[in-house]
Amino acid sequence: MSLTREAKIQRSVDPVTGRMETVMKKPVIYIASPYTKGDAAINTHFQCKTFNQLLDDGKVWPVVPLWTHFQHTVFPRPYQDWIEYDKALLPLYDACLRLNAEVPELHYFESESSGADGEANYYKSVGKPLFYSIVDMYAWVDSLGADHGA
Repeated sequence: MSLTREAKIQRSVDPVTGRMETVMKKPVIYIASPYTKGDAAINTHFQCKTFNQLLDDGKVWPVVPLWTHFQHTVFPRPYQDWIEYDKALLPLYDACLRLNAEVPELHYFESESSGADGEANYYKSVGKPLFYSIVDMYAWVDSLGADHGA
């Protein structure tokens, strides 16, 4: 199941002007990458950095599941609660970007993640797009039409 031009068109009321507008919807992309293997804080840093890049590029709405790392530092919960939380939200997103956690300035690399692999497998099983690079994901976004995005 992929987005079509028709599925991307949204009509909504601008909250400032009160006027009805037609805008093209950006795909919502779930970022799947390591968390518990390696250093959880660096892995979270990687997802936040990736989010920032994707948001700056303006082609997609990225989702950072590892933001729950910060929630967990204030209100710890069992690991399984976070897994169930992520699983419940996966159907809401248009595609998955499965990345290895890489922070070159720290000489850090982590690829192993049963959680991220499970999330990627979910997207495969439901026929939603799964990407292993930002370049490939952007090629898909561009194929949706030159006028995607807001």
